[in-house]
Amino acid sequence: PYLGVHHGPSLPASSNRASYLRDRSDRDARMNAVSGPQPTPCFDRIVMVDWSANSTPKRGRDSIWIATGTPRSGVDTPTNCPTRSSGIALVAEFAMAHPGERILIGFDFSFGYPAGFAPALIGEPHAAWSDVWRWFADHVCDDDRNRNNRFDVAAQINAHLLSSVGSAPFWGYPGRPRSDALPRTRPTSHGPFDTFRLCEHRVRNRGHRPFSAWQLAYAGSVGSQIMMGLRSLEGLRRDPHLGDRVRIWPFETGLGPTSIRVEPGEILIAEIWPSLFPLDSHEHPVRDAAQVMTLVDRFLDADRNGMIASWADPDLSEPERQIVQTEEGWTLGII
Repeated sequence: PYLGVHHGPSLPASSNRASYLRDRSDRDARMNAVSGPQPTPCFDRIVMVDWSANSTPKRGRDSIWIATGTPRSGVDTPTNCPTRSSGIALVAEFAMAHPGERILIGFDFSFGYPAGFAPALIGEPHAAWSDVWRWFADHVCDDDRNRNNRFDVAAQINAHLLSSVGSAPFWGYPGRPRSDALPRTRPTSHGPFDTFRLCEHRVRNRGHRPFSAWQLAYAGSVGSQIMMGLRSLEGLRRDPHLGDRVRIWPFETGLGPTSIRVEPGEILIAEIWPSLFPLDSHEHPVRDAAQVMTLVDRFLDADRNGMIASWADPDLSEPERQIVQTEEGWTLGII
């Protein structure tokens, strides 16, 4: 099925949705009347993905939701995918169905780890983000029923880093205590690695409370989503039908106002964070679905009025930009 096919709960009462769309249309008309011609949009289509690290197939709350929209049609009804394999296959299928479009695809997990992790994991001083993605793709297993080995891989990494740099940063395991190098509780120190990336420090300074990539389990954790997500994104990069079209922001594009501009037929994949934007509860009764619909709506607005260019140009020093562009990555929208 394509992204327009709906597999989840129904939308809110049509009167609420219709009222919301009328209000949005009136707002856009007022903006155009006041500001005149708008900038040329960067994208023909925007896709947002709410990822999941579930170990069994699941629909509804805390599962994978995918929403899409265009400047002409607005936000479409989201699709609910029960597994990661079906979700990433749907993204690939959808991209192939629109070969001439400029597409932005956002995933809600970090695209990198705190500085220093890549060289330590790979054992090469100049190792970068792409080396980490390839390593995960080669070591993390994830079948079509969501069964995976992420905790075993985390323990393997911890054992390797413990012997090489004296640190075992990954933690969190929901089952019985393990006898290997993966602790259930947070370590007193992550050794040579920071708890957070530069962009997470940026939002923490503004009052947000992101979770660390090192935490793999328990409420609010994001580490498992990252590990499973990077494996899947590397699969898209290796796809013989899509690989040449895919650009990863900001690793392959750099930072700056023009870094998000792609050619017709190209796909820009970027890290996004739903908590940056107020949730529009009118969008859908399932929070995860409402989040991706809200994100599509906000990014369509930002692309329409040109604000998205500033979202791609965060205020960073030159050393920070180097770290972001080679290893840590950045969340599109944090400036």
